[in-house]
Amino acid sequence: MTVLKSTLCPTCGGLLDIDVDKQMYICRFCGVSFDYEYFREDNVKDVASKAIDRSEFGSAKDAYDFMLTKDPHDFEALRGLFLCENKWKTMHPMLKESVVHITADDPALLNALENCLPEHKSYFEKVRESLNELKHYRDLLDEAREIDEKKTTAEKVYDQIKQEYTINASRFTSQIEEYRELEKGERDAIGIVVSVIPLTLSVVAIWSHAWWFFIVVAVIILAAVIGYNVKKAITAKRIIARMGPAKKEVAELSDMHKAKSTEAVQSLQKYKQLVGEFMDMDPVPQKAPEEKTVI
Repeated sequence: MTVLKSTLCPTCGGLLDIDVDKQMYICRFCGVSFDYEYFREDNVKDVASKAIDRSEFGSAKDAYDFMLTKDPHDFEALRGLFLCENKWKTMHPMLKESVVHITADDPALLNALENCLPEHKSYFEKVRESLNELKHYRDLLDEAREIDEKKTTAEKVYDQIKQEYTINASRFTSQIEEYRELEKGERDAIGIVVSVIPLTLSVVAIWSHAWWFFIVVAVIILAAVIGYNVKKAITAKRIIARMGPAKKEVAELSDMHKAKSTEAVQSLQKYKQLVGEFMDMDPVPQKAPEEKTVI
């Protein structure tokens, strides 16, 4: 006796064995047997449909496999195997790209493409095309995220350079502010040193009739001021030289991110369009599963 696992028992829901020699179906659980003709094509489709509605994908797969033994090109069976492999009740999950985790190389889809009738080939080809577009969309999202990360890093560098420029431009003012923030005793001590030393030197110069001393001091002060401002100007020039490329990089990365994001949106729209197209050409339309309302 040749026994093959087939479909569900309509009495108890258990798996049936097929006795090919006797052309009988025997339930291993309740013992009921059925004539071979009992499971005509319509009956098997009904069993498969009910099984998949109950999320019994293994049982539904058995029924679809049995259908294909009778007709290797049966559209519902080929699509049913695709649904069972991905644990979907209908093709409607394709409308929500976030829940689709299969690729265009899905074995059940490739099998359907290989064995379907010519009039059904465009349907499965459109399914595969939509999955390829979904992959393209996700690749674009990954590229956009990478660009955004680079842009964030570039913005931090640019902000740091701008901060350096601001500090350099207000260096003297900043030192005055730091002096003002000192404790009163510390300010007084610095004030005494700053006042007493020049006053003492001036008294000594006057007493010794060294008027040239004032000229020397003035020259030193002037040279210090000029040197200080020259140094600030040189530093500012170096900072500006770094600021230009940094600003340009931020702008370029911003444009790249915007372009890549726009391309991703267009790709997603194309994916949804493709899904809508193959659902519209469905030779055996499916009803959308009812959504449970949570109270």
